[in-house]
Amino acid sequence: MTQTTVPAAKVDTGVLPVLNHLDFVCRIALPGELTSGELSIIEERGRLGCMTPRHIHERESETFLVLDGALEGWCEGEFQTVEEGNLIHLPAGREHAFRVLSQSARFYTLISPAGFESFFRETGEVLTQSFDDELPTPQPVSPEEAERLSRVLAPLGCTITGPPPFV
Repeated sequence: MTQTTVPAAKVDTGVLPVLNHLDFVCRIALPGELTSGELSIIEERGRLGCMTPRHIHERESETFLVLDGALEGWCEGEFQTVEEGNLIHLPAGREHAFRVLSQSARFYTLISPAGFESFFRETGEVLTQSFDDELPTPQPVSPEEAERLSRVLAPLGCTITGPPPFV
């Protein structure tokens, strides 16, 4: 049996900062600092129309566990619908994107290894509302915002490769 020096961690999500990140409401439910960099978990909510651009992570895989609603994942040309109670795993090094497919969705994003959660902190806007309050209306990402996102992503080993692949 392997011993670990990582202490157990309990997180009270009700006191975490709530962010607007690309019109998804999110909070960093489990930061990498509490897992010795093994993983991080982001809790997210979004409306129909919320989506990410196509992108590639050099080191992180992302697993999306849908709690309510539905997401559509895209990975190198293949589309997958993921509904409540199911998940999709997007491995590192593969171009991907996702969007909210239902009127709204609530999901966890598990990121491994940790570290990428800093992107949410650096580019999200801190909200004064509760995590469960009204969702923002999705807006297209402006060219200026895409450039800012790219600058923050570059040191994290993540590259935006194009616009969202969704109609």
